[in-house]
Amino acid sequence: MAPVVSDPAAMPVRPQRSMGAGLDRASGPFTADSPPSDARTQRERVRLAQVELLELSAQLTTPHLRRRILRIYSLLRSEPVAPTPAKPPPFRLTLREMEVLTLVATGCSNIEAAEQLTIRAETVKTYMRSIMRKMGVRNRTAAVHTARQIGLLD
Repeated sequence: MAPVVSDPAAMPVRPQRSMGAGLDRASGPFTADSPPSDARTQRERVRLAQVELLELSAQLTTPHLRRRILRIYSLLRSEPVAPTPAKPPPFRLTLREMEVLTLVATGCSNIEAAEQLTIRAETVKTYMRSIMRKMGVRNRTAAVHTARQIGLLD
């Protein structure tokens, strides 16, 4: 049973089962006694919120609401959690490529990312190949590492 907490912001954040085990692997569970000022905890909460927003946008059928959710996702992505790069990256990723890369960065497999985005696993592979080609890297780990280094991911 969860401990009784008077501050709702201090409640443990638990990813939904539909987000897959990748999120659990990404950072481990949050606890009620996690310090709110801990930068890692804040980054993980933002990351979980991003994944949740992507999941919600995939489930919406109303274009207006989907655009609003994706706008909020963009705001979270541009939140100054990590230092902003001095110059723009030498490549441009599409919104869908960023969605795929964000899910891969949280530890999702191609199948898990495909389920989140309601696309086929082969399509996720195609997006990952495009991302890796644009970044000039050979594997998904290097793509995530490069994205974090240049500030695309925190």
